[in-house]
Amino acid sequence: MSLAFMPGKLLISMVGRHKGEKFVSIAKAAGARGGTILFGRAVVDNKILQALFLADVQQDIVFTLMRDEADAVISAVCATCREQPKKLGGIAFVLDVSGMLVRQNQNAPKTTEPAKGARSEKMESGYTLLTVIVNNGYADDVMAQARKAGARGGTILTGRGTASEEDVQFFGITLVPEKEVLMIVTEKELVTPILDAIRTVPTLAEPGGGIVYSMNVEEFILLGQ
Repeated sequence: MSLAFMPGKLLISMVGRHKGEKFVSIAKAAGARGGTILFGRAVVDNKILQALFLADVQQDIVFTLMRDEADAVISAVCATCREQPKKLGGIAFVLDVSGMLVRQNQNAPKTTEPAKGARSEKMESGYTLLTVIVNNGYADDVMAQARKAGARGGTILTGRGTASEEDVQFFGITLVPEKEVLMIVTEKELVTPILDAIRTVPTLAEPGGGIVYSMNVEEFILLGQ
């Protein structure tokens, strides 16, 4: 059984806690092979909720890799969310994947006709995904600075660095086990102001303090609308 790298798309959906499995089932019914659910918290841009310490909303983050079935999967997710906007609200966005490892002899996924209004050609969405990986406890500081530059909100995931000697030599920074990953989807014209703002966070100036990178968003979707 041979393996090969093939181009594809990555659909990232940010929805309410315990809604991730529903999104995976919708995607699989439309032809996707499956999905991965991560747990995070959305940082809401609401001063009243922040004052009451209620500005963090628990979320499921669903990663779905797609190939030829991409249009059908996106259309099915959008259609289902429009039918149940209160239960399945959130945001989703599509990233280009230059290569994904697949079995060459696997059966082609079963696809369906795109729903009415689905896009057959991908356009520039005008949005960018900013990802900031920092030591545990600093993601909120980064988000606070990003918000001053116009960011409306973000999602924070927790994880671990490997902290091996090889990683230090390869990345040029000292990783510690506990990490936070901040994901911000924002308009392209705000990317430079946001980067200028978050670079002032002291931890990012320290060795091993963090990593920041950006990715183009091909398509941005408001789920339930």
